[in-house]
Amino acid sequence: MKLIDPFNRIHDYVRISLIDKCNLNCIYCNPVNSNKHFYRNNELLTDDEIIRLINILVRNLGVKKIRFTGGEPLIRKDILHILRNISELKKDFPLSLGITTNGTELEKNLHSLYDCGIDYLNISLDTLQPQRFIAITGKSLFEQTLQSIYLAEKMNFKKVKVNAVIINKINDDELIEFVEYFKNLDVELRFIEFMPFGSNEWQKDGFVSAEEMKNKIQTAFKLVKLEDDNRIADNYAVAGYKCKVGFISSISNHFCDSCNRLRITATGKIKLCLFSSEERTSLKYYLANSNISDEEIAERISQSLQFKQEKHPELEELLKLDNNNMLSIGG
Repeated sequence: MKLIDPFNRIHDYVRISLIDKCNLNCIYCNPVNSNKHFYRNNELLTDDEIIRLINILVRNLGVKKIRFTGGEPLIRKDILHILRNISELKKDFPLSLGITTNGTELEKNLHSLYDCGIDYLNISLDTLQPQRFIAITGKSLFEQTLQSIYLAEKMNFKKVKVNAVIINKINDDELIEFVEYFKNLDVELRFIEFMPFGSNEWQKDGFVSAEEMKNKIQTAFKLVKLEDDNRIADNYAVAGYKCKVGFISSISNHFCDSCNRLRITATGKIKLCLFSSEERTSLKYYLANSNISDEEIAERISQSLQFKQEKHPELEELLKLDNNNMLSIGG
């Protein structure tokens, strides 16, 4: 069985949030003034439930890529146990594993993540200025994050990406500086449009489009378009240098027509779209019940996908949503 929605989009990529908490308070995701409700630990998927879920996704539904998100996934204490148990799937199935992290807990976990089969690392870094890092995240952990990127780049992960959410008059003046700083490293810089989520107080005057970002960088570097199978980023090589640059235009030029991803929240709810306030089937009860077969759970996941919309709401509608906090969705 494959996961196919009403618009014939095959979904072979699932993002699983391991936890709805984070050790940073980034202004675009988890601001200190957020009214976010955090779930109790017994409301989150257990390690056994996550392991069962992933086995169903891969064995029964043809999922080929899984990315672990949060909150901050590396503050979940049993994450390595989960990874060790699912890495065996890679021997029999064409499965790749990734993790999105803020990097603050990464350095001490890098070798374990590699040994557990993680292929792709996405590390968030929104500024190269230590004091600005504090202003954006609320914490003085700039050096730890930067050091993690350096160490990860030296290892044999298939790809290391550095994610930066660009906000007007906050960090848009650093676009060229980012490329200059990382140009000789084998990393992919991904510049992401500022997106409206619950409690992040999104304002139009803070928005910088992907096209504007690209144009600014092109005043200092030659960008060469890359033809690849990436469905969400507009990717470029930086002529004469090792690093690559990608732009994610979720707002100005959405990529819904090629969407291949499904999201599972930390409590086991199916999220059909990053920008949807509606959460479909809750899988926790079924995953915890040994009397319910894997085949039945796979069928429930497939049925939920039939409610997916062709595209996400327009900006005006997104601004009205109140149940789409980034922490619980998993990015």
